[in-house]
Amino acid sequence: MMKLLLLLAACYCTCITANAQLNADSLNQLLANKNMTTPERITALNMLAAHYNQDSTNVALVLANEAYLLSLKEKNKPLQAASLLNLSEGYLYNDQYDQALNYAYNALDLCLEWGNDSAIARCFTNLGWVFYDTENAHFSLQYHQQAHTLYKKSGDPHRLAVSMNALGLVYLMKDDFETARLYFDSTLAIAKQNHLEGMIATALSNRGICWNEQGKYQVAIADFNQAMAIINPAEVLSHAEVLNQMAYSRIMLKEYPQAETLLRDARVLINQSNSNTKKEKLLDNLTNSVLLYQELGEYQKAFTELQEYTRVRNQILSKNKSEAISALKLQREAKENETRIITLVAQKELRAFQRNALAAGVVLLIIIWLLFYSKMKQKQKKEKELEEVKRALIKQELDGALMEKEALNGKLEFRDNDLKNYALYISQRNEMIRNFIDELTSLDIHNDVRNENITRFNRLVHKFQHDLDHNKDAQDFNLSVNEIHKDFFFNLLQKYPGLTENERRLCAQIRLNLSIKDIASLNNISVKSVEMARYRLRKAFNLEHKDNLSDFLKNF
Repeated sequence: MMKLLLLLAACYCTCITANAQLNADSLNQLLANKNMTTPERITALNMLAAHYNQDSTNVALVLANEAYLLSLKEKNKPLQAASLLNLSEGYLYNDQYDQALNYAYNALDLCLEWGNDSAIARCFTNLGWVFYDTENAHFSLQYHQQAHTLYKKSGDPHRLAVSMNALGLVYLMKDDFETARLYFDSTLAIAKQNHLEGMIATALSNRGICWNEQGKYQVAIADFNQAMAIINPAEVLSHAEVLNQMAYSRIMLKEYPQAETLLRDARVLINQSNSNTKKEKLLDNLTNSVLLYQELGEYQKAFTELQEYTRVRNQILSKNKSEAISALKLQREAKENETRIITLVAQKELRAFQRNALAAGVVLLIIIWLLFYSKMKQKQKKEKELEEVKRALIKQELDGALMEKEALNGKLEFRDNDLKNYALYISQRNEMIRNFIDELTSLDIHNDVRNENITRFNRLVHKFQHDLDHNKDAQDFNLSVNEIHKDFFFNLLQKYPGLTENERRLCAQIRLNLSIKDIASLNNISVKSVEMARYRLRKAFNLEHKDNLSDFLKNF
């Protein structure tokens, strides 16, 4: 007997479906044995509660409650967790969601303390279904994902398929039909690979719902027909659920007589069931009936079915129940936050103790530091004096550099003045020669002077004109300017590389503040030519009328 009970307990803790593994009569016979130990009795009670939970929930609650009281006396936390989970599932099937949530949280705390991943995963799954039934997709998804992670780690294909199917249903609730279908596809693949007939039918049925939502009604009907061929006829509610969904497909395809027949057959099956979950199937049936009668124009029947739908739904879930579940969730989070705060306070006290323990060491370090303080101070004083000497030397070097720069600037200014004076000299000399040539050419000497003198006179005029045209002094002047103002020409060409040699020469002469007349005389060109050249320079430099060209060039 002990070996049998241990085997049953192992099956229970690893969450193998009770209906497929247990026999109520054999468990009742075990419970009738007076020689059972208390842990054996608790295990048997829990196994029997799990067997009755779906169809005879009130009986299951009595059994689970007895198991929980016995496990409390035994102070056996794993058995307490198993009993609490059975109570949670029972209240979930009875639509008492606040009680179901409370027991599930208590079971989770025990399982986390116990550290059994399989039991923790079952708690997460149960919490996921509580929030799913109360239409809270956010928390349902959170718990089902946590359960899926643990089942994936365990490698149990049946539980992995169940968790993936649960995730698909949550995404179906969130109207994310494509993601839901992908989960149902994965569930179907695992179920086929491991020959899980029940899960194959479930995945096909749920995938058909996704096809319906995506408007692919013929594809949905094909999945429903495959599911119907697999479902055990004794599972009337599973059969009724597929009929309900197939009826919806027929309504959308406007095949109203077939849809009505399917809904009627589903209603008969639902009424045959004693399970508490039949209300959910009845809601689906009533929803589709309302839709059918609306399409047929039989509004009185549609209204009657709608009233029945409202009545049944209020039995399952009301606004007050949903708010109570949310409040319990917030209470749970508040409790967890309180636990975290207590932990933080304890950590703070530990840190305070550590600080006190280190106080002696700190005082010792301070004493050691004081011993070196005077030496450090003297060292800092010497370093400060050395730094001041360095700063004085740097200042002296900087002052010398500034003075040298001022001297260079003065020398450059002096040379600029020399260049300017030289330019003025060349300009005045050229002007004088030009005037002299003009005077000579204006004389009438053809009547009273011999031909030999005329020739000599003309040769002299041409020589002056040649010297004026070549203007060697002006060339020497330009070479001097180029040599002295190399930086100016370099900076100017960096910004305006397109300037010609004549334009660069003109820029240097303008920078020396030479007048237009002096520039014209120096370069042996007309005043108008200088003015035109200045205009072109201003245009090249994008200067406005108010900008001074000479000041602009001094910036280079």
